Amino acid sequence: MLTVTTSWDDGDVLDNKLAALLDRYQLKGTFYVAKEYRPARLSEEEILALAGRHEIGAHTLTHPNLCLVSWEQKVAEVAGSKRWLEEVLGAEVPMFCYPAGHFDQEVERAVHEAGYRGARTTAYAAISPTENMYQMPTTVQVYPMPFRKIDAQHYWWGKLLQPLAQRGAAFRTLGVPVAALRSFEQLACAAFDIAHKRGEVYHLWGHSWEIEKYGMWDELERVCQYISRRADCRYVTNGELL
Repeated sequence: MLTVTTSWDDGDVLDNKLAALLDRYQLKGTFYVAKEYRPARLSEEEILALAGRHEIGAHTLTHPNLCLVSWEQKVAEVAGSKRWLEEVLGAEVPMFCYPAGHFDQEVERAVHEAGYRGARTTAYAAISPTENMYQMPTTVQVYPMPFRKIDAQHYWWGKLLQPLAQRGAAFRTLGVPVAALRSFEQLACAAFDIAHKRGEVYHLWGHSWEIEKYGMWDELERVCQYISRRADCRYVTNGELL
């Protein structure tokens, strides 16, 4: 049976729209919230309300590159975000997500020592769980493919093929057909089919503010519809995946 999970980073107020979309298709999500990063962050009341339907995870206080700060700053960011969210929720926060996917052995140690039970990375094209639950990979990010965009209407011509160049080889190794690399929707559905046939986990992730920026809500909804309500799948949060 395939396990399906989703996760969403940063804690932007648009996470409310994203959560409503997940609810519509009975999908579960883990929302990783940074305290001081997005200009329009979820309020503490909204975080608490969201926790009634989905999982809340920590994402540091200020979203730094944890590899570049001192040990004391690592501890302050990692442990501080856990304390803050647990005060808001009145419950344990078991999951952490590395800002921008940056981590090393020392960062991982700080996460472990802070008391988290797992941490999610930005590694992609994975359809099996990792033995190290502080290095949880993902399958597909909600992100434009194959062309780099500035916003919903404009392309970044100087880096036009960057998404394909950076991610195409990994997805081809996974078995995704070349034709499916023509759009996020086709890629996400093809990767799901592969995971459904021979994998253990399908992990969809992204940023609500980025989905808005690139005009990807309709694509995402079609993907959610495609992967949802399968009798031979179980739908869990990142924490439940542990």
